[in-house]
Amino acid sequence: MKRCGFLLLLALLFATPVVAANYEIQRVADGIYAAIANPGGKAASNALIIVDGNRVILAGAHFVPEGISELVAEIGKLTTFPLRYIILTHHHRQGSYSDFDFPADTEIITSWQSWQALAGEPRELKNPVLLVDRSLTLRRWKQSIVLNNTDLGHSEGDLFVYLPAAGVLFTSDLVFNDAIGPMGDGHMREWVINLEMLESIEARVVVPGMGGVTNSDGIRRFRLFLKDFLTEVLRHQEKGETLKQTKKGFQLPQHEKLPGYKVFFEANLERAYGQLQELSKK
Repeated sequence: MKRCGFLLLLALLFATPVVAANYEIQRVADGIYAAIANPGGKAASNALIIVDGNRVILAGAHFVPEGISELVAEIGKLTTFPLRYIILTHHHRQGSYSDFDFPADTEIITSWQSWQALAGEPRELKNPVLLVDRSLTLRRWKQSIVLNNTDLGHSEGDLFVYLPAAGVLFTSDLVFNDAIGPMGDGHMREWVINLEMLESIEARVVVPGMGGVTNSDGIRRFRLFLKDFLTEVLRHQEKGETLKQTKKGFQLPQHEKLPGYKVFFEANLERAYGQLQELSKK
């Protein structure tokens, strides 16, 4: 009886899925996987893994060394094919040490704006780099991978990744799904326009920069949040209120319970207030 109990315990232990420290890997289509950042981990944004022919492509941003090592290990569990390309969807200028510790044999694909941001950091990116001006289509194996540079949005030079055959859209931080992330480098008017464009793609699967896998409705919900947020800022500005007064009286009860709303509230409001104030002077 004791032996049976021991064997049962072993079976249960080995049957339990191992959850990685920073990401949860979810299959969203044949050969396509979402790496969803775990709350409390060191990963600040979701990523996308594409097993394409005899190579692997990884897309995302905010890559810290621990996250990169974990993703490389997770890719090794999915396939024996090597990681060859990393699509760096954006990079924030902040003296950051993220987005540099990539495997030496990988090539980075990023926008020219993100490359400029990387070039201004204290570290040097030693990987080969392919720059995207407006758009780039990679034809690999049986599918196309479409990259588009949105110019201004969540930051300068956000790339989104679309796989039309699979109907999978990776927005990176252009979309936060049922959560609020940092908007401190955002260009608000252009961001809303880009969200309308992303929503019109009507992708079957949408992998956002933050939050769980969704569809076009997740883009719509974030677009409505952003428009509500900006409308409330404008309401206070039209009354002639200062930034300090706006912070004190700002109310958005329909969105205030979203994860991250309170954490990023001050920085997001400061950015939106400044952006809308500049637009009003033009």
